[in-house]
Amino acid sequence: MIFFAMCVGVVATFLQFSFAMRWNLEAGVPDMVFLIFTDTVFSVVGVILYTLPILALFAKITPPRIEGTIFAFLTGTMNLANSVISPGMGSFINH
Repeated sequence: MIFFAMCVGVVATFLQFSFAMRWNLEAGVPDMVFLIFTDTVFSVVGVILYTLPILALFAKITPPRIEGTIFAFLTGTMNLANSVISPGMGSFINH
């Protein structure tokens, strides 16, 4: 699944590059349609393919009788890293 997620990421990156180069207009695809398609489809598919194996691993490594606590801690840590720390470091580096 991670291999397929990487392939989806490569295609999505190429499509973002093609949008920056305005190739979508040369192909006759309006900006709004192109952005909605690429953002909706590729971001959702990429998140699913990257997140499912990690969540399955989290579910397998949790000890018995405290599954909820450990799973919540692991997923909360993952969400903190992806939604707070990663954008913050990007802003810090680019500032």
